[in-house]
Formats: sequence, structure tokens, C-alpha cells
Amino acid sequence: MISSPVTYTLAQIETFSPPGQNAVTYSVNIPQHTSNTGSGTIFLQLKSTMPVQWFAWGQGKIMQGSNIFVVYATESNITVSPRLGVEHVEPLYNPQARISVLDGSGIEDGVITANIRCDSCITWDGGQEDVRSLSSPWIWAIKYGSLLDSNSTSATIAIHDSSGTASLNLQRATGGGSENPFLGGSGITMSDSGQAVSTIDMQSLNKKRIAHAVLMIAAFVILFPLFALGIPLSPFPHIVRVHACLQLCTLAIVIAGLGIGVSMATSLQLTGFYHPVIGIVVVACLGLIQPVMGLTQHWYFRRYGKKSIAAYLHRWFGRLLITLGIINAGLGFRLTGIGTSLAPVGAVIAYAVIAGVVWVSYASITSYLIYRKHHL
Repeated sequence: MISSPVTYTLAQIETFSPPGQNAVTYSVNIPQHTSNTGSGTIFLQLKSTMPVQWFAWGQGKIMQGSNIFVVYATESNITVSPRLGVEHVEPLYNPQARISVLDGSGIEDGVITANIRCDSCITWDGGQEDVRSLSSPWIWAIKYGSLLDSNSTSATIAIHDSSGTASLNLQRATGGGSENPFLGGSGITMSDSGQAVSTIDMQSLNKKRIAHAVLMIAAFVILFPLFALGIPLSPFPHIVRVHACLQLCTLAIVIAGLGIGVSMATSLQLTGFYHPVIGIVVVACLGLIQPVMGLTQHWYFRRYGKKSIAAYLHRWFGRLLITLGIINAGLGFRLTGIGTSLAPVGAVIAYAVIAGVVWVSYASITSYLIYRKHHL
């Protein structure tokens, strides 16, 4: 009888803990067959040695469009909830995900372990994974506190306390053909991720959100409209200079709000989304175009005693920018997630009512002044 040589291929596990989160680890294994063909199964492990309300691991650069796995537990078992990231709100349960929770999963001595086989992680609604990538983008999030105590895969989860991104070398995670590479004896080689890992301080981020919202709403809903009406409504002889000083002070507030907003958008990788893009354009126009046109008209009036085209451009462009600013503040609530703790429905309704009343009043007064000038 002739015996044939047998080759055992070891599974490679790429694993890491987020900065300052040593109690939590996330791991990935790409079977050799999946790497060779570019399709098939991948394996994931989420593990926490401390009680958490929930923790999550997902494929993607940002939450929007990501393929996310949220893990939470009761006193006796765990739940793995596959979800899709939509906008910047709570990820939604994804019933199309094809996953299996493998042996070794559960909660024991306070340790939460989820070993997951995923058969729908190469492509999903909103993204695709390159299993040979040297810098595959992933996201993570943790909500501290007592166990969520739910068995529902669509349970409502509170906003995370800490989150961040990671870039994994999936070639270092490739190898093996085990049906459960995380079980002891399956031939595992563990490697700590040497790739970039970032974390987000949610307390600091929430403070920035509040400061950004207060500064921008105060500027566009109150100060800019009020000071813009100063010239046609005030009999004060030096109102033009007062108007310029007040609007420049408001512009300084807006620039400070923009700086905070850009900082948040960079941290959350949202710089390409509609709200920050519109905000940057509006503030750039306010800072570069409006003062130039206002100063040009001032010089022209001192020399010729009448209005130039710069006066009309300054006036109507300003009205347009105020309107865009008011609208964009509403879009900011939408991006944050209407109905979340950061943008409760009551606050959004209150903003919409106040902003609507202010804009209608501003437009009405402006229209009346134009009518009076030409017909009375």
C-alpha cells in the first residue's frame, strides 16, 4: 500500500485591537480558495473580554454603504446582526446577508465571542471587497454599558461611544480551508495588524456638533438676515459702515463654524457629502466674493454718488447665500440622522418652523422694500 503525502495549509488570521480598546479584538480570515477565485466565503471574529452594550465591525471606508456586523448579548447567548450603513444613522438590518454563527460563539465568563462565516461579504448592496487588497478599508464601533439583552437581529441600538477606521492587509489574512478557523486546533497563525488604525472620540465629536450647529444657525437664521436689512431700514447716516462691521463679525463666526465642521467631516470621512460641500462653497463665497463686491460698491459710491452693478450683485448674491445657508443647516440635521439623540425630531421641527418664519419674513420685507422703491 502506497501512502500519499498530505499537505496541511494553515489559516492566517489578521487581528487587531483599536487604540485604547485592548479588551476588544476584530479578526479576519480569507480562505485560500476565496483569495484564488476572488469569490466565496470569508471568516470574521468579534471578541470582547468586557461587557459592552454592543460592538461592531464592518467593511467599508465610512458607515454609509458599509457591510456591518453588530454583536450584542443576553446573559446566556449572543446575537449577530448583519446591517447596512445608510446615511449617518443607525445601520439597518440586512435580511439579504448570508451568514452563519459558528461554534465557539457565545458569552462565557463575561467574554463575548462571535465567530462568523460570511457568504455575502465579497459583494453587497453598496460595496465590494477586494480579498487580495493590501489596504482593505474597515470600520469599527463600540457602545459601552450593560448588555443589550436582546435576541432580535433588528434591535434598536444607541449611538456608539467610540468608533474608527482600520486598513487591513488581507494578503496577511489569507490561507487555509477550515470550516471554522477560529476554533483551537484548526491551525491558526495570528498576526497583529500593522496597518493604519484610527479612533474617534465621540464626546469630543458631539461637542463639536453642538458648537457647529449653534454657530451656523445663529449666523444664517438670525445675524445675516437681521444685519442685511439694516441698510434699507435704518436712518442712521453711517449704517453702511456698521453693516460692514457687523457682517464681517458674523462672517468670522461662520468661518469658525466651518472649521469645526471640516474637522468633523474629516474625522468621519464625510468631506465629499452634500452638507459639507455646500457649506464650504457658501462660506467661500461669503468670505471672498461678498466683501469684494461690497467694498467695490462703497468706493464707487464715494466717487460717483450712485450704485454700480456690484451693489446689485452684492445684494442678490447675499440673499441667495443666506437662503442656501438656511437650507444647508436642515441638510446637516438630515446627515446627522433625524430622530437620533443628536437630531431629535422635536429639535428638527423647531428649527424648520423658526427658520421658515425668519426666511418668509426676510423675503417679505425685502419684497416690500423693492415694491415701495418702484411704485410709491
